[in-house]
Amino acid sequence: MKKITIGIDFAKEKFDVTVKNVETGASEYGQYPNTPAGGRSMVKMVRKFAKGTDSSDWLFCGEDTGYYSQTIARYLTEKGYFMWLQNPYSIKHSEGDIRRGKDDRADSAAIADYAHRYEDKASKWELPSKVSEELHLLLTRRDAYVRAKRVIQSGANEIPRRDKQGESVSLIKASAKRLLREIDEEIERLEAQMERILKEEEAMQKNYEILRSFTGIGLVNSICFIAYTDNFKKFDLNARKIATYWGVAPFGKDSGKTVHVDPHVSHFCNHWLKAIISNAANSALKWNPIIIAYNERLEKKGKCEGIRRNNVKNKIIQIVVAMIRKGEKFDPEFEFTNKIASEEC
Repeated sequence: MKKITIGIDFAKEKFDVTVKNVETGASEYGQYPNTPAGGRSMVKMVRKFAKGTDSSDWLFCGEDTGYYSQTIARYLTEKGYFMWLQNPYSIKHSEGDIRRGKDDRADSAAIADYAHRYEDKASKWELPSKVSEELHLLLTRRDAYVRAKRVIQSGANEIPRRDKQGESVSLIKASAKRLLREIDEEIERLEAQMERILKEEEAMQKNYEILRSFTGIGLVNSICFIAYTDNFKKFDLNARKIATYWGVAPFGKDSGKTVHVDPHVSHFCNHWLKAIISNAANSALKWNPIIIAYNERLEKKGKCEGIRRNNVKNKIIQIVVAMIRKGEKFDPEFEFTNKIASEEC
């Protein structure tokens, strides 16, 4: 059992820390900038509070809030400390007491208590590969440009049509056209950079080629699979776990005699990845013979369109994981591909 638990509540510019001695009940609070320097200051505070307790008996715990939590998590992990990033939902719903108010200091104390209570479930946060981090950043920037394109395009299209356009309307439309062209060029640069990065990593390049061989999966979906699974090192090559993270795995509810809810997808997921895999499903339903046949079988069984679409997304993930596991490109004639495609999701 760890003797010292450290609860960290992350924010964009700062983080709050509560250090607790689980044996004596003593605690100390501090607030630091969300920078490596802030991490060093926190460690000094913990070391002083621990009074000679070996660092192997320390347990750092914080909510996984994406980029806000990674600066300190990376610093602590690189220094060899045990850093546990947990889902915020799990921490929030583990508190025994009802808290009507909210403040960062109380949140950090609650996280320290959580770390002590559920220490047996702690898992050490692992540094993502540098390549995966770069792909994450490039994908995020590309998505920002795509969203900007929609805003510019919709704004230009909302201008009422007239037989004779005034000078202002012509200026707006010309400006929109120029911006859209420039954004398209930037998107192409980002995609080219992603492909260059993959070519430098043999294992990633191999999986990328396997993914692109599947009719319906393009560049963005392929890179999403590689970046968000750390080249399939996460999720243990378990299609169900990946589908859950992508937000397409259905879950039902069955309790007692009255609660019987049919399986449906949960809103706890990465909604952007869910939208991206939807694009792959739409393409596969037009051009991939395996997916087309699978969808037709579902339709004959009376499945509605929404369920069929979600099943197709699951089927794509199942086939992709099987391809990566076997190291083989997509081929409709492969026995394992047809076997997976014939199974129900």
